[in-house]
Amino acid sequence: MRLSRHMIICSLLFVILLLSVYPAAKTNAANQPPLKVFVDTARISFQVDPLLADGTTLVQFRPLFEAMGMSVKWDETQKLVTGSKSGLQIELRIDDPNATVNGKKVELSQGAQIIDGSTMVPLRFIGEATGALVHWDPVNREISVITEKLLASLGLTKEEMLKRLADYAAKQQTPPTTPEKPAPGAQEPKPNAPSTPVKPIQPAKPVDLSALQGMYYGFRDDFGGYQCGGACWDIYTFLPDNHIFVGAPPQGGPETIDCTRDKCSTYTISEGKLNLSAGNSRTIETSKDGELYIDGVLMTPVAPVTNGLTLQGTYKYISYSGLVGINAFSTSSTEYLSFTSDGTFESTDLSIASLDVIVSDTNSSTSKSDTGTYSISGNTITLNYKDGTTARLLFFDHDTDGIDTLQDIQVGNNRFYIPKD
Repeated sequence: MRLSRHMIICSLLFVILLLSVYPAAKTNAANQPPLKVFVDTARISFQVDPLLADGTTLVQFRPLFEAMGMSVKWDETQKLVTGSKSGLQIELRIDDPNATVNGKKVELSQGAQIIDGSTMVPLRFIGEATGALVHWDPVNREISVITEKLLASLGLTKEEMLKRLADYAAKQQTPPTTPEKPAPGAQEPKPNAPSTPVKPIQPAKPVDLSALQGMYYGFRDDFGGYQCGGACWDIYTFLPDNHIFVGAPPQGGPETIDCTRDKCSTYTISEGKLNLSAGNSRTIETSKDGELYIDGVLMTPVAPVTNGLTLQGTYKYISYSGLVGINAFSTSSTEYLSFTSDGTFESTDLSIASLDVIVSDTNSSTSKSDTGTYSISGNTITLNYKDGTTARLLFFDHDTDGIDTLQDIQVGNNRFYIPKD
């Protein structure tokens, strides 16, 4: 499974149009994570994982119908599922090889079924019956349902989108060995792109779900830029007595977590689920090689840094909101952190906002620069700004080959890298 694993339609467009190139790591085929299903930019949450039956993907009917904007009815006596919205009514009967769309019979490759007490319906048929496109991404094991509403908002026809999806699929099969450089004057396409491929660390021994300990991190795409500015880092710290902290700790590294002060949760693991005391749950599993997956994301253990570590060089982080160059309203920002081995740093934030309308084009930008001193202890980096402000942030090295190359580092929730060019 690729590290760029959560392919919502916005990620497809951003990759296709702006040539983003995130590194890949293969999933162990013997223990693949569940299929993921997206409707436009939102992932659908199912209580029962989607499954393949004779080449057809079956999913729980209610979450899918509701995500497609349809009202749902279930007739227990007739074993009949009905989804309806303005101008459309779809009916499926359990184990019936045919469905009815607006009163017309349609043959199915696989009928609706009841599996483990849940009613499952054929995903592709439902999507296409509503006029949507359904795209299967085998590399990331993700299915995207692209509605007519989203196509209209992007100004694309179905034919144009199908061509883009075909081009993307071909590119997935033959990824470039090196990142492509943008043409002179073109907008840089790589939000928070690392300068070197990420090599998942191989655990010294298989992860034991009954004895989890320490901090783990994993990467998720957010190419729409609506959740994490283009790149999401899932961070979990497993603590004694079944306590867990989700996200980057507020005071720095995992060694700073104090559950009497910070918002820790307790957790249990059962039937492949990580159940949090807050009431939500995530899938959790290990591969045959002992790798940890949470919600299908490969989790890498955070390694402690060398005592007295110093940095040297200028690191870059790019984020954005909205599809820059595609959506009418979008913003992007670039932050630079320059460190010297004598313990000083400079931080520069550059924010660029664009507003494109039919008759005019307005652009604005703001920037600021701060300097100070820094120190690294444990997995915490402390930034002491010249105005007296102090920031304590999570810090670790992304180069997981056992050597502190320090080309890609995590600072808080963001990954900074040293550009090669």
